[in-house]
Amino acid sequence: MKRLHRLCITGGSALVAALSLTAAPLASAQAYPNKPVKIIVTFPPGGTPDIYGRVLAQELSGLWKQSVIVENKTGASGTIGTDFVAKAAPDGYTLLFAADASVTIAPNLLATPYNPLSDLTPIINVASGPFVMLATPSFPANDVKGLIAMARQQPGKITYASSGAGGQQHLSMETVKAMADLNITHIPYKGFGQGVNDVMAGHVPLIFGGISASIQMTKSGKLKALGVTSATRSKALPQVPAIAETLPGFRIEAWYGLMGPQDLPKDLVKKIHDDVLAIMKKPEFMDRLGADAMDAIGNTPEEFAAQISTDLGQWSKMIKASKIKLE
Repeated sequence: MKRLHRLCITGGSALVAALSLTAAPLASAQAYPNKPVKIIVTFPPGGTPDIYGRVLAQELSGLWKQSVIVENKTGASGTIGTDFVAKAAPDGYTLLFAADASVTIAPNLLATPYNPLSDLTPIINVASGPFVMLATPSFPANDVKGLIAMARQQPGKITYASSGAGGQQHLSMETVKAMADLNITHIPYKGFGQGVNDVMAGHVPLIFGGISASIQMTKSGKLKALGVTSATRSKALPQVPAIAETLPGFRIEAWYGLMGPQDLPKDLVKKIHDDVLAIMKKPEFMDRLGADAMDAIGNTPEEFAAQISTDLGQWSKMIKASKIKLE
């Protein structure tokens, strides 16, 4: 405001310049987008973040009449891609389809080069959903209760895969281990696709997968489900027990939302938010979420920011209580 005041008192031409500066954000939102938009997905193809990042990109391409391109920037629990967006120009042409693993979990485990509360702009939380504990069909246990019994008889001999150290798949099993006092060995992979391929091949018996990716794998018989991480059973997999039925109080669900770099203008935030919300209200989009056992969120940027702050605190408590550390 001080800068605007100084411009106004120097003369008419300065006043015109000042008014044009204040009008620039609105004009940019009206013209946006006038070139391709890039959405960064921080995990490899095949997992839930990639699936819904691409669904959203396709819908936005149609709405905006402009190319919306998904780019997978993976590694370090999603922090590489997240940091890329945090340092991008705040013009709306580089966005992040964020999974909470890199926004609320990684900062509690790693010295991330970004602060999720100050270096990113929340736009809209799109959806959330649980994970599924998956096993090779030949694995002797058929539920978490059976797994616990096996693990206690064979401490350290059972292994599990994850999409990488520090992600929800890793923390889901580590929380099971902590709550049940188990010794199960972690084998991290560079993404869910690599890990689940080895589980299907029988090299590693267990992995947690996002609900969307897990449904088809279990229906096809390639893997079997031992438990879901939601507080109650999933409507999409009603025959699969909730892990909380064996370990009361267990609950881990992931969210997937759109974010931008810090200082993204409010008018752009509003436009992108409103356009994504319109897509979310389409019956076909809601049907897709329902089929994948995902819950639509669609909150405001302010509500999304508050959620991120709350989740950071909750993950901090959970990680400390479970004594989880990166290997």
